[in-house]
Amino acid sequence: MTPEERYKSDIKLLDFYRRKLIEPGWAGELRPDEFAYIKCQLRQSPSLKRRWGFRPSAKRFSESRIRAVARNGISSNKKPVLASAVKGQKSFK
Repeated sequence: MTPEERYKSDIKLLDFYRRKLIEPGWAGELRPDEFAYIKCQLRQSPSLKRRWGFRPSAKRFSESRIRAVARNGISSNKKPVLASAVKGQKSFK
């Protein structure tokens, strides 16, 4: 069932749902129609791409990454760690 079918009697609720759905971390596990909606919105908006952790110039969007961001959100505190930097470090136990 698509969001349009689910919320056809309440347009305001449909609008709320669509605005919240594109917030990283809000949706949790995505249904196929939700995934398709988010991917479509990402293709249209460079600022939304940035909020979801993609480059504004990105053309391809990994399904697993979209699902992970929808479920977990984006942490602004985490910086990517290069594998080459970690490779040479010793682990402490």
